Amino acid sequence: MTVCVLASLDMIAADNTYSRLIGWLKILLPLVALAILSTLFLIARTIDPAQDLPYADVDVDELAREQRIGQPRYSSVTADGAAITLSARSALPDPENRGHITGTDVNADIELTGGMRVNIASGGLTIDNPAGLATLHGDVTVKTSDGYTMRTNAVEVRLDRTRISSASETRIDAPIGRLFADSFELSKPHDAASDYVLVFKGHVKLVYDPNE
Repeated sequence: MTVCVLASLDMIAADNTYSRLIGWLKILLPLVALAILSTLFLIARTIDPAQDLPYADVDVDELAREQRIGQPRYSSVTADGAAITLSARSALPDPENRGHITGTDVNADIELTGGMRVNIASGGLTIDNPAGLATLHGDVTVKTSDGYTMRTNAVEVRLDRTRISSASETRIDAPIGRLFADSFELSKPHDAASDYVLVFKGHVKLVYDPNE
């Protein structure tokens, strides 16, 4: 009888120890987990939002200094009634020449009185406002609505009156054949009743192929 009482006491002591251990683990394990999370936050890399943001490599000071204009458009009407519209991919005032503007990837549309149209495309442009003159340069192509296509290095367009001219060697695809000339000029005589006249100057050569 005495042995059985001692065994029961030992089992009760073991149960109490196990219960206390479980109780302590319920307290200690959440504390350990919280400590681990706190450590992770403390050793994490500090992020600089400004450093991680993507940015464009643009010199703002240079843009402000150059005063570049994107996709500008210039419209004018000459004294004899022709409507001129110039557009470019970009334009830039010349800081050394007041009233001068340069442009790139230029397109000029000129609507003459009477309905004829002239289109000019070029790589570059210089506008001299005081002189009323626009110079298109760099692989210039001039097309007229009556079937003439002229290719040359530079073309001058008057902004105050109708005059389109080139002093450069010009290749012309015309309804009558292929021509080569030292220069050309499209203008309207001083007589207001006169039509526009396209004149090829210098050494002019006509190549006519009846099979074309």
